[in-house]
Amino acid sequence: MTTAVDRRTFLTLPWLAALAGCRDTRAPGDGIPVDQRVVVLFPEQLKGTLDPRLNTRAWPGKLIHLAFDGLTTVNTPSGRPEPALAAAIEQPAPEIYDVRLRPGALFHDGSPVTARDVAATLESVRDKALGSPLRTVHERLRRIETQGADRVRLILEAPHAPYLSDLSVGVLPARYVEGKAPLMGAGPFAIQSRTDSHEVVLARHDRYWRGRPTLPYVVVRAVTDQNTRLLALLGGAADLVQNAVSPRLADAMRSRPGLAVDTFPGTAYSYICFNLRQGPLADVRVRQALAHGIDRQGIIRHKFRGVATAAQGMLPASHWAYAPDQARYPHDPAKAAALLDAAGFPPGPDGVRLTIELKVNTDKFRRNLARVMTADLAKIGVDLQVQAFEVGTLLSDVKSGNFQAYMLQWGDPSEPHFYNWIFHGERVPTPSEPNRGGNRGAYVRPEVSALIDQGRVAPEGERAAIYQQIQRLVAEDLPYLSLWHEDVVVVRRKGLTGYAASPNASLYGLWQARWVG
Repeated sequence: MTTAVDRRTFLTLPWLAALAGCRDTRAPGDGIPVDQRVVVLFPEQLKGTLDPRLNTRAWPGKLIHLAFDGLTTVNTPSGRPEPALAAAIEQPAPEIYDVRLRPGALFHDGSPVTARDVAATLESVRDKALGSPLRTVHERLRRIETQGADRVRLILEAPHAPYLSDLSVGVLPARYVEGKAPLMGAGPFAIQSRTDSHEVVLARHDRYWRGRPTLPYVVVRAVTDQNTRLLALLGGAADLVQNAVSPRLADAMRSRPGLAVDTFPGTAYSYICFNLRQGPLADVRVRQALAHGIDRQGIIRHKFRGVATAAQGMLPASHWAYAPDQARYPHDPAKAAALLDAAGFPPGPDGVRLTIELKVNTDKFRRNLARVMTADLAKIGVDLQVQAFEVGTLLSDVKSGNFQAYMLQWGDPSEPHFYNWIFHGERVPTPSEPNRGGNRGAYVRPEVSALIDQGRVAPEGERAAIYQQIQRLVAEDLPYLSLWHEDVVVVRRKGLTGYAASPNASLYGLWQARWVG
């Protein structure tokens, strides 16, 4: 095993920068002894703010999970929100949340987390002037009442069961909100330095309420080229890469001395969305035929090397609201062909029944997956025409309804009220309101919309049954072709132990990681 002393030979940012063609100067992380830090590589630049009220980008969001705690946390195995900075949350009425703060919860400067800080954070999110993307979530707050230093009452306009998950937004000091203090949180690590979009150094919060983190520093660096990330791991210039190496290359790393590959069940949900407005995909039999025509298990076996699980719907089988009895669509070309016959699409002289255009992003691995699907569907007479677009162009097209089908992924749909965003009849984007919702395929079933509305206000004990019924109905209608839930894949140096990834691929577990040997 490569020791900390061995790694000193390799672990300099200029070596990595020269390899990546990024820059040729040292960064603050280089000055930290290698046995006092863990270097994590991200596959994209660290752009945007690290203010938890304003960030919408997935990878900077992983840094936010390390630096900021909310009243609740969703970094849990089941996806259920659990208390974090809140010691307890009671509901004397469905629309009222009485929060008692955790004794000993401190911000990074040592000051206590108070009710005033919670109120200032949530009030600022609601303020139109801030422009927070979370504003629509928290604008349902009718009143915030501080009741002493450690208690706050949150009163909603109406009951909203998912609000416990919404309270996971990082709490900030009121002094920061007022412009009188630097950005800080109460998470296990504090932001010590940031070098443009290339590096962020996080320093241990010694008085963290859960306990003192084992690692003194976490250094996060952006390396956009996959081969460079792998070379950095192999050479000792990096210690951990998560969900940033293709399954094939991650599998190849299992046999490399000094490296280990860990997999954890993940919630990331890949799907194909169908445009139900017109054309052949408006017929449920065609959608069902495509579902039976794609060999998802074969793709998982050969392309993912087993590090994914076939999805029956948006929620994984481990989720508290999962419906095990929803309709399933195993690979069955004969059934697919029969469905297409019944839908009025017999084979033509060339064997082709119909042509479907599938839009995907330009990621090489995703395009390869689409090519395998093309071969699968050709066997049932469907000509799948794959079109690759940059993410911005792809999202613009899908929001405007300019597609027949597209393939994308939802990162962490663990709160089942997410069905409201993607399947409620009132969430269909329009030309005048392209951000009205994520129901881009225009799926409208009044029974589903009514159940979604019920799930939003139902007592906690009744929500699972409601969402299970939603899953059954959606599985019948198939507005989405559910593909797979991808595992969280971690490639790390063997000396780094104690790290367990969350199903939502948060890096929060690094607070318990440590070097051994």
